Amino acid sequence: MKTACPERTITPIAAAVIRWLLNNAPVGDVTAYRAMPIERLRVVGGCDCGCASLDFRPNAWGAGSAIIADAYAVYPDGETAGLILWACEGEFSSLEVYDCHPGASRRVPQVSDLRNFVGPAQELP
Repeated sequence: MKTACPERTITPIAAAVIRWLLNNAPVGDVTAYRAMPIERLRVVGGCDCGCASLDFRPNAWGAGSAIIADAYAVYPDGETAGLILWACEGEFSSLEVYDCHPGASRRVPQVSDLRNFVGPAQELP
């Protein structure tokens, strides 16, 4: 279930994760999203289960939402969590962090923890 939270600016770590997702794990053409000022995103909600998911617009999971990046994190302790970056109407709508191990999604991954599904991740030029 999604909950409201005090609106705030995205953290530098979460912004770096989104930039990595766009550059290393895109689903389709994300050129327009790469040009957006990620550091100015506003977090307007999250999930009350305690996971690290972030909503960037009200009703982030509404009709028209689409996956624009998909990856996973391997934390230093070996646990994993999945990450999906969602967009709606040409804007970022949410960053979903979900469990692959119980409770793993409660942590915001570092960029060094991120992996894509096609092999070792490398930054795009």
